[in-house]
Amino acid sequence: MAAQRFYPHIALREFVSGYILNDYHRDVLVDNDTCIYPAGSAMLCFSLDRPFLFKEICSGRIIKFTRFNFIPQFKQARFYQVIDSPSKVLHIVFKPYGAYRLLGIPQNCSFDEHGTALSDMLTNQVTPLLNRIEDAADDSDLIIQFVNEWLEAKLVKHSSIDVSRIRHVCTLIEANFGNLPIGRLAQYAGFSKRALEYRFQEQVGLSPKLFSRISRFNSLLGLIKSEQVTNWQELVFKYNYFDQAHFIKEFKYFSGNSPTQLSSIHPILTTNY
Repeated sequence: MAAQRFYPHIALREFVSGYILNDYHRDVLVDNDTCIYPAGSAMLCFSLDRPFLFKEICSGRIIKFTRFNFIPQFKQARFYQVIDSPSKVLHIVFKPYGAYRLLGIPQNCSFDEHGTALSDMLTNQVTPLLNRIEDAADDSDLIIQFVNEWLEAKLVKHSSIDVSRIRHVCTLIEANFGNLPIGRLAQYAGFSKRALEYRFQEQVGLSPKLFSRISRFNSLLGLIKSEQVTNWQELVFKYNYFDQAHFIKEFKYFSGNSPTQLSSIHPILTTNY
């Protein structure tokens, strides 16, 4: 699976991490298992030819995506068997608060955990964009141009939405590997703890505590994937785990595996570039 990362227009970079174009080798992916880890961000997924068809491994449920989907925040790794897949998918990866700011939809709504069709979620607001993407076929540069223009229009339309304080909290959480107490975060943001919880759920789609845990996990995952880990005990102290058992339990919760036994299943999307 080849992947290319593109950056959005400058005005959008405060709310969009990037665009990831995945080129899937169907003969390798189909009939194999894959997974997606919690990333602390919501995404838009545009399949450029056919939709994905999965079987969820834990439940055996068959999941068929539409070609254009919103993927909300989720809490644990998901494991799938791929039944059919598109050749190319463009993923728009938001900043934690970016989907709320640009789409204007509270992130604590009842989304389908595996993906909500954009045509159902945004109705007529997104139809012109989807038509243009279909007409562009597999011209990736043109599709990215269309997405940039659409998101910039959303940025203007929802200019009254203020995410500045939650953005500040997210930055603090990520800079401190998820280790700041919630009470201190609330003080930095000028919220009560209860108000911070409400605003965070609305704008990010997770509680600040869960987002902190996911941020810590993703920082660890990046180190492990880069093969920079030489001493596990040092990580226990660096990331403020109670002990090694707590560290392993947390890692298993989000990845499905212990840190030393990461699954041979390859993630269908990598957002850490």
